[in-house]
Amino acid sequence: MRDRKHLSEDGILVVVTRNKTDGKIISGPDLISRGFVYGPDSDGLIDEATRIAAAAIEDLQDESITQWNRLKQALRESIGRYLYAKTKRRPMILPIIMDV
Repeated sequence: MRDRKHLSEDGILVVVTRNKTDGKIISGPDLISRGFVYGPDSDGLIDEATRIAAAAIEDLQDESITQWNRLKQALRESIGRYLYAKTKRRPMILPIIMDV
């Protein structure tokens, strides 16, 4: 229950859709803020975090790494570093990877 409360007050969801057969990204990453940032000022922050997440995914694909746990770890680390540098806060980052 504490995790759910923390996610609702200070969390970010990262949604990525992959091709099940080859691990290529079909759509995403899409970042959804759950209480971490508010208002129009947050658009630039979320847009830049989305670009950083896409770069992290691209780096893994260049190295032919398709394991979902490595992808989740890379997303948490890259987005977390950026958001901490900008806001001095550490949100709960929950990557969701869907294979279709």
